[in-house]
Amino acid sequence: MYNTLLRLLQDSPITQNPQIVELTIYGQDAFRFKIRATVDPTITFQVWVNYNPRHTRYAYQLFRYGNTLLRWDNAPHYPDVAGFPHHLHDTQDRIYPTTLSGNPEEDLPVVLTEIVDYLSAEYADIQGEL
Repeated sequence: MYNTLLRLLQDSPITQNPQIVELTIYGQDAFRFKIRATVDPTITFQVWVNYNPRHTRYAYQLFRYGNTLLRWDNAPHYPDVAGFPHHLHDTQDRIYPTTLSGNPEEDLPVVLTEIVDYLSAEYADIQGEL
């Protein structure tokens, strides 16, 4: 799985130099990994997955100078959010539902598209202020 996600990040036009920065293998089909990639000189994207055949935990995080811009995860702490446990945190730590399924190989392309949309909107806001 981590090689597939690494390839998706390598092939993405918005991420550069993706690298596995953590890999722990617990046994056959049980592992945890973290991949980081550069989006621009100020923004980093991180993929964290803890996988075993019964359960997958994940967090996709977009950082600027170490501060979280967006974070998608499936920590089970917002049971009232549609699509529980999948949810999104924004810069003000507001919680939103997502369409993520918990399958990182399917979800990563969705997250990358949402990052493009977020950065496009952020850039348009900056242009509007000038």
